[in-house]
Amino acid sequence: MIALHLNLPVTDLEGLFDGRLIASGHRKLRKSVSETDETPLKVLIVDDSVGTGAQMREIRAELERRALPHRIQIAVIYATPTGAPLVDFYGKTVPVLRHFFAWNVMHHSAINQWCVDIDGVLCRDCTLEEDDEAERYARFLHSAEPLYLPTSRIGWLVTGRLEKYRAVTETWLHKHGITYDKLIMHPADSNAERKANGGIGHFKGNFYKSIDSGLFIESCAWQAKDIANASGKPVLCMETRSMIQPNTTARLRKIARKGPGSYFRFVRRLFENYRDQNRNAGFVQGLQTTSGTQIQKNEKC
Repeated sequence: MIALHLNLPVTDLEGLFDGRLIASGHRKLRKSVSETDETPLKVLIVDDSVGTGAQMREIRAELERRALPHRIQIAVIYATPTGAPLVDFYGKTVPVLRHFFAWNVMHHSAINQWCVDIDGVLCRDCTLEEDDEAERYARFLHSAEPLYLPTSRIGWLVTGRLEKYRAVTETWLHKHGITYDKLIMHPADSNAERKANGGIGHFKGNFYKSIDSGLFIESCAWQAKDIANASGKPVLCMETRSMIQPNTTARLRKIARKGPGSYFRFVRRLFENYRDQNRNAGFVQGLQTTSGTQIQKNEKC
């Protein structure tokens, strides 16, 4: 995407090592580069993220070993403080790399450990006119258009749909090739009873709290807040494309439930991150010393 925007040639990492470019179609590139051209170039290597830095150290070491004549810099979208010393540019620093992003969250293998909503995530949400508990709603359940279909098996499908709609829901899921371990539906007999029992967000949040799941993918913003506060755990809202965190009270309740072990794990992670950050900084300094070249100080771009 960057190469297309800047009208520049593009290749992958192996192509860089072997001197190959990816075909650009009929575009007239702003800079003409032949596949055999050995003229030193300005090269930008782009990755989505750097976490602990293990892979980035391998890339840096291989670039050093190959001794390419180009001026090479590395940019990532997300960088942890641990991995940031290994890159030249980053878009944003994050304390912990969660290993899934907006563009791959529905296709990540970890989805088999997550809770996922149905309406507004897997398929479009029904309109107010369709939510009549009668013929129009039945048509919606049979023919709802899919939205974000996952490519991995889902752990828990947790929906506000009533239990009496299980058969038609399972038929729709099977039709669109969606696999899952468990389908959790609201036990109420009617929308009025569901509302009287605390509503959809309360139901989803209590179930999320009761299982060992690290993420809930929810469609609706206000329900996402209810789920986060009821469970004390984060919720990814597809409507706002944002991560909803529980309030302070909910977080404290979660820590109290997990016991003192959670504190020890937190402190251990701090020490491990500090160790890896120093290791990466030392790795970069070692490259500069042995090669005589300078890696540009990383900066937020």
